[in-house]
Amino acid sequence: MKKYTANYTYTNPNFVIQNLVEMPVRSELLPLLYVLKNILQRGFPTTLSQYLQGKLGAIHDLPNFADRFLFASCELPEWKETIKGDKESNYFPAKDFFEKIIPIHFGEFAFVKSLIIPEIGINDLVGEHNPDFTNQQVDFYLPQAKLVIEIDGQQHKADSLTRVSDVTRDNYLNGKGIQTIRVTTNQLRNHTYHAKIGEILDRLRRYEKLLNYFREACHKHETNTISEEERLTKLLPTAVIRFQVLLLELLINNYLDFTETWRFNILVKEDIDDFAELAVRDLFIWIGQLYRLKYKQELKTPDLEIGIVKNKTDFKAATKTINIDFSLFNKYTDENLNNPDILYVRTDYFDIVRERNYFRVSTTDPVNYGITDEDKKTLEFFLFNIFGKQSFREGQFPIIQNALNRRDTIGLLPTGGGKSLCYQLPCILQPAVNFVVCPIKSLMADQFENLSAMLITNVAHINSDLPADARRAIELDFEKGRFLFVWISPEKFQIPSFRDKIRSINANFSIAYAVVDEVHCLSEWGHDFRTSYLNLARTIDKLSPRDESGEGTIKFIGLTATASVNVLKDIKIEFSRQKQRLADENIKSLLDYSRKELVFEVMDDFGNKSKHLQDLLKELVDGEHLTETTDKAGIVFTPNVNGASGCYQISNFLNTLYPHKSNWFAGDVPKVDEYDNKGYKTGRKIPVMSTEDFKTHRAKVQGDFKKNVFPLMVATKAFGMGIDKSNIHYTIHYGLPGSVEALYQEAGRAGRWDKRRTENAGLNGKCFVLYSKETHDDERVQQLFDKDTKFSEMKAITEEAGFAGKDILKQVFLFIQGQNDITVDFRITLEVLDRYYKPGMKKMIFWDDAWDNLHIRSEALQKAIYRLSLLGIVADWTTNFINQFEVDFNVFSDDTLLHYVAGYINKYEPSLDVPREIRGVQKASILEQSLWFLLRWVFENISYNRKQSLKTLMDWCNSFENNESFKRRIDSYFIFSEVTFILQHISENPLDFDQWFAALSIVVRGSQNEVLETIYLPGIKDRVMRLEKFGNLRDGISRFLESYRNNAGLNFLSGIVRLFLNEYQDTDGGVRFESAVAFIQENFRLDEQENILAKILDIGRNMDEVNQVELCGSLTKFYPERLEFFAEYFDLPYLLTERYEQLLRKIRKLNTTLHEQLAEI
Repeated sequence: MKKYTANYTYTNPNFVIQNLVEMPVRSELLPLLYVLKNILQRGFPTTLSQYLQGKLGAIHDLPNFADRFLFASCELPEWKETIKGDKESNYFPAKDFFEKIIPIHFGEFAFVKSLIIPEIGINDLVGEHNPDFTNQQVDFYLPQAKLVIEIDGQQHKADSLTRVSDVTRDNYLNGKGIQTIRVTTNQLRNHTYHAKIGEILDRLRRYEKLLNYFREACHKHETNTISEEERLTKLLPTAVIRFQVLLLELLINNYLDFTETWRFNILVKEDIDDFAELAVRDLFIWIGQLYRLKYKQELKTPDLEIGIVKNKTDFKAATKTINIDFSLFNKYTDENLNNPDILYVRTDYFDIVRERNYFRVSTTDPVNYGITDEDKKTLEFFLFNIFGKQSFREGQFPIIQNALNRRDTIGLLPTGGGKSLCYQLPCILQPAVNFVVCPIKSLMADQFENLSAMLITNVAHINSDLPADARRAIELDFEKGRFLFVWISPEKFQIPSFRDKIRSINANFSIAYAVVDEVHCLSEWGHDFRTSYLNLARTIDKLSPRDESGEGTIKFIGLTATASVNVLKDIKIEFSRQKQRLADENIKSLLDYSRKELVFEVMDDFGNKSKHLQDLLKELVDGEHLTETTDKAGIVFTPNVNGASGCYQISNFLNTLYPHKSNWFAGDVPKVDEYDNKGYKTGRKIPVMSTEDFKTHRAKVQGDFKKNVFPLMVATKAFGMGIDKSNIHYTIHYGLPGSVEALYQEAGRAGRWDKRRTENAGLNGKCFVLYSKETHDDERVQQLFDKDTKFSEMKAITEEAGFAGKDILKQVFLFIQGQNDITVDFRITLEVLDRYYKPGMKKMIFWDDAWDNLHIRSEALQKAIYRLSLLGIVADWTTNFINQFEVDFNVFSDDTLLHYVAGYINKYEPSLDVPREIRGVQKASILEQSLWFLLRWVFENISYNRKQSLKTLMDWCNSFENNESFKRRIDSYFIFSEVTFILQHISENPLDFDQWFAALSIVVRGSQNEVLETIYLPGIKDRVMRLEKFGNLRDGISRFLESYRNNAGLNFLSGIVRLFLNEYQDTDGGVRFESAVAFIQENFRLDEQENILAKILDIGRNMDEVNQVELCGSLTKFYPERLEFFAEYFDLPYLLTERYEQLLRKIRKLNTTLHEQLAEI
């Protein structure tokens, strides 16, 4: 007997097939049959296919869809051999109790006789294995009342040598919430059992609410009063899915194939005669689509002969005919043993899915579907039938295609672009288990709820907000293959026992995909970097089985809304496996990131954000009824949790203006000032609630916001990454985010309605940024963004400004706060190495020991371990997240140190001679030199990356004019064009100077990708058009500059572009250009320098005189002997006069004035 959980409606989900001989036959269809079996069992209940909806209606949309109809029969179940007794004496007290006492003495509850299962093992009854109760059975069990009835005094019990004592059994079951009532054989003989019957009936009355469903069904079945609506929405859908599962088992086990006619004789007592035909026709459609997707041809379906019989005597003995005894209202018995040639389909005794879910993922080796563009329509069949969406959004299909073709995949889609579907569909179309690594608990819960709403329920999520016993249960079920996929936190992969679970799944099932959601967190360069992501990809790859070519069979799907150049490079390297990096062809992105429905407005709040927020909300309330309707919602993003600009205080303040209209969400518990009993501040901060209450608050607030209980969420960035809520019309940034990417990702929470629906046409999501411009010394602020400004100088500038610092300096301060001084990290790392290093061995490092001896917490300890891994000293590490790390140390030498550090840094600066730079560090050994250089490089480059990202957004906000121009800058920043690929090439090959100049040309292509024309930017005569094109290029370059501090090609281009835009005094203008010229002079041969200078001068011919003067001034610093040549070339004789410097200053002033005038134009 095999048990299943599957349904299309709210009836009994569990059923059994008896007499099925399981012998799966390997065939080309087997993986597809397993896929379909998983699809049909994806949820309890799940949605009918479009074909079945056409026949039965969209029953899941009916208002009474969730009404329960639980099958039960008033007939006495026919148990032949199972209920035990004394055959020699012909004494069967248990059978008498079941067949005579229950029908007579249970009165109104007599119907439970069909719900009671006899002689069930204790482990089967409880649903978990306990070796103490192996082969231990109870006489009768009624699952719906959690009631065991034992008939004591029977001979077969007294003779058992292995029987556990009754007290032990009863206590164990009582601990599981199951009551045991014992009736003795003497009470049965003497008819003194009425008190026991009374106890049983009292127990049944406690569960009467549930039992009434069965009583009602029993009555309707007996009196033939089942309505037509119940037949169509309850009986038929249940019968169809059970028959479909049976058909799949018959195909899997070679009872059926597609080359011969399918012949069935079905004995069915219920009024559902057409269920088998519906089931088969629908199954043909599903299998046909899967076959076409995999094999690119049509599947020939067999002829069909279905006979419905009313008596077993009508069954045929022909070998080619399959005889089936099918019943919904009857539960299984042992009657099947007398008819081994008949397949019995019966309802199970356990009806509550959360207590008994028999689903297991059917697995075999993952399928390479070989998807081509021609398969899009076929894939859309599954999209529609599983997810209810008729077509893919732009950018989804290429990601899904690459994943289904069994390639590691990075998918880039804008916020609201439907990233979740890009892993959900591939996972469901594989005969395998999958897991999704997710960095944010609220995102896990959100995606879990979204799939549950789509009636895909055989999924789960594991995070620290769940009780420990719930986490353990889900992990155990995950290991047993009970979920199609599970969302898990990255920290899990640092735990040895969880790694063992992945190994167990590999051994017993198969894993198709390791999905890394919000994959930008994988990179140390990402603004949302998580320490727990360190070694994640490598760990998963180590756990992955290998195919014939040695590649890991667990394929990566990495998804994010946005990723900087360095972040993307990191991801490619992390997903590289044995290769140097993941091939670019496996990165799938939209060419156009534009979110046309979003409207941006940067508002100068003049340092008074609170007032401007009040005014803005009043405008939205008065003009658009924000707080008076559930149709619209908004999010206010704050930079921190605490303080005047923290989400907690702001939310409380908004509730004074609009009572009960706001709530807050944060990653950490807010803290407030503590006061003594005299009302004075103590100087300490205390949390506003306990950790447990905070977990409850987060879950409730997220759920309430999605249900439109309140319209205004005030949150840190901990909320919203990937949150799917379709009626957010407004986002308000209470201060400047840290980057363009952060702004776009967070603002993109708005406008997530379905753009394909006509009623949503023309809707706009409004994205406001409340921005305070810096009032600190402008020269010092500009110095902050010089590419060569050291970390220490950044710190000094923020300290100068103090509390007077505005948005920019506050962001820099937040970043600096989280950083140690390089000398501190240097000391800690060496101390960790000195105390714990064991060459070529594993070492347990206890957190208490690190605190007692090194005075560092676990986070600092892990950071030091990570730095040692970059040096090649640490191979791997795990943790129990309680009190220790287990570190696997390598043996290292001077050569390995140089090799590892160079390998890490050259990923980002390929032209840097790292070993030479290391040896130039003034330290005592190669170890100290390597560590110091690594720390300094990381500090300087990550701090540069942060401030350059901030500078880009600051520039945009400072020069904000209107939504259209702001959106153009966003489009230029994110767009993937031919110039983007040239810039990517330059970033990785800075010496290829021909490409520097190639980036100044735009190729215009037609609808067939043919080249229509090539536009040379410096040669554009129309001044407005030239400024627009150079502006677009500037914004595209700015994204690369955030990741590359010293790339000569990017510096060169940035300088030239800024020169044409009259922005040469910007820190990304002249400073970068002159840095590039210095690089040219130091790294290229003389003939190459001549070539480059000639091309620069040719570009200069297209500049205004003022910019030609600037250009000559920069070039002359490095080639002073050529001043006369430059003056003659551009016909600028005054460059040779003593007034050159004076004139240059005037020209610069004129340049600034001209720029201002052009800006006005």
